[in-house]
Amino acid sequence: MDKMRLTILSFACCNPKLAPYDQQYVERLREALSRTGIEADIDLVHATEARMSPQYAFCGAIQPLVQKYGQGVTPALFINSSLTLFGGVPTVEKLVETLEKARIAVEQGRL
Repeated sequence: MDKMRLTILSFACCNPKLAPYDQQYVERLREALSRTGIEADIDLVHATEARMSPQYAFCGAIQPLVQKYGQGVTPALFINSSLTLFGGVPTVEKLVETLEKARIAVEQGRL
């Protein structure tokens, strides 16, 4: 299996108070990856950068949620460009569960 691509979308560019949550997310994601043995590249991208770069066009999938609920839907996790989790920093256990499901989806060609 190729490395998964994990992208955390952050609104810390618009609200600097959110920056500590981004770091917490990255740390928990690294812990979850070490527990599962899954190899992945982690990319933290701010909303401003995501809007300006075609590389992150997939992040637009969260826009309807942002319009409805505001910045509270971030940070958000995209796995292989697919919106997977949103609305805060999940526990390591939730991330382990999510990564395991994603691994199965990737192996079955669904993600």
